[in-house]
Amino acid sequence: MERREFLKKTAIAGVAYAGVELAGLAMPVTTEAFGTGGGLDILEGLDILESGKEKNIIPVIRPEIRNNPNAVFLIETDVRASRDSSGMFTEARSQLFDIGKEVVPLLFVKGTNKGGSSLILPNFTNVPTPELHHNPTVGIITSPDFIAGFVEGLRGIGNTNIITSARGVTVRNHRQAGIYSVFDAHNIDLIEANYQRFSHYDKKELNWHSVPDAKVWKRIPTTRPIGDPDCFVINMPKLKNHNLGLTTLAIKNLQGAVPTGYGHYCNRWSAMEFLAKYSYNIDFNRDFVKNYYENVESAFLKHRSEGFKHWDYENSYSSYEAKGGWEAFKKVKGNPEKTKEFMKDIPGALMWDEQWIQRALDSAAALHPNINIIEGIIGRDGSGFNVGRDELCNVLVIGLSKTEVDSIGSYIMGHDPTELPYTRVAKERRLGENDPAKIKLYRIRNGEITPITNLSEIKRYHLGVNMHTWAETGKRLFW
Repeated sequence: MERREFLKKTAIAGVAYAGVELAGLAMPVTTEAFGTGGGLDILEGLDILESGKEKNIIPVIRPEIRNNPNAVFLIETDVRASRDSSGMFTEARSQLFDIGKEVVPLLFVKGTNKGGSSLILPNFTNVPTPELHHNPTVGIITSPDFIAGFVEGLRGIGNTNIITSARGVTVRNHRQAGIYSVFDAHNIDLIEANYQRFSHYDKKELNWHSVPDAKVWKRIPTTRPIGDPDCFVINMPKLKNHNLGLTTLAIKNLQGAVPTGYGHYCNRWSAMEFLAKYSYNIDFNRDFVKNYYENVESAFLKHRSEGFKHWDYENSYSSYEAKGGWEAFKKVKGNPEKTKEFMKDIPGALMWDEQWIQRALDSAAALHPNINIIEGIIGRDGSGFNVGRDELCNVLVIGLSKTEVDSIGSYIMGHDPTELPYTRVAKERRLGENDPAKIKLYRIRNGEITPITNLSEIKRYHLGVNMHTWAETGKRLFW
């Protein structure tokens, strides 16, 4: 296409400014507007959806779920598989597909309203090493086989106008991960929303959302059709950890809905403004809160005084204070060379967790999928990428409220969500409950929904996080 060729030719990184921090990002990133092998851009995906609206029937969430917006529902699955030589549960593939299909009538009833579309937002992040390629059961990504079965189930109730979308990496990595080998077999389209710069997005490809009680940014864009009034959005993260996001579930998965530049929540304290303005070409002054630095720092100090676990993990803040803290930093923050000199010898994780949390919760306050479904049939500990181990957990965690879903998902992983920083701050910001004992819990089994009256009924696992590094540390942290 003419537009794609234009983007390839104009894909030039802001090297001078990116050099401030890119070596230490929390996730591997690639800088291609489009990977080799093709892939749908957003406008192409919208054209496909437009042609399918007439015959589509919008799904309806089962009333027991719909009428309990702060409750969490568990489906315990029965996948039986052994690890292969690579440590993955390859023989689970057909079972994952079958479960995806069987889950749909447990969560939805056939609707009567025609039109519109549905979008599944999976966690399709980077699968970095060749040993993990070409096996879609790897616990780094939401199972493509589960998604394929789920799509077949939705088609069975008339929801035929379905698409998926991912922004984290390139189409090349999606192919390497085995996603297309599954999706092509089941005629499932995937919007490749990872453009190199924000300026590469057409205005028609974006929706904008205001942030209530904003801490870091006032407006957040999403890639369409997310945010379209006639689009039913299914947020489908993976049960796994992340070396910055800690447990990367429904709240963190929303990053995949946000375009390049705005969607890089992992940028560090000293570099975010430079990268935003000069590498990603976003309107920082218009869309970010004027005093966001002060907001993040005051929240960080508040949470430090409250004894957040593993807070200031590398003791970065004392090094920052020794150099004059905010009063010194604010004088140099507009100059990349002076900022680089100021940050010398200050560990790179300076207020990193706080900044990520506040950005993630701003988006959680602004973006509201119709339903959240954590695919935890195969879970994973470690960093979220190359460091970690797949575990057969056999659970789906479902609900309408992201905070409650993430709190129960984290609890199942072996963490205490009343201590976990992002769920703790989510409650502080009145975005939901993080105490599992105070969350209404239900089990869906054989089509019946029954209450779980004691947390001891929930099977828990030991999925710890490899914090702030991609390297294997030999230990995992828990909250």
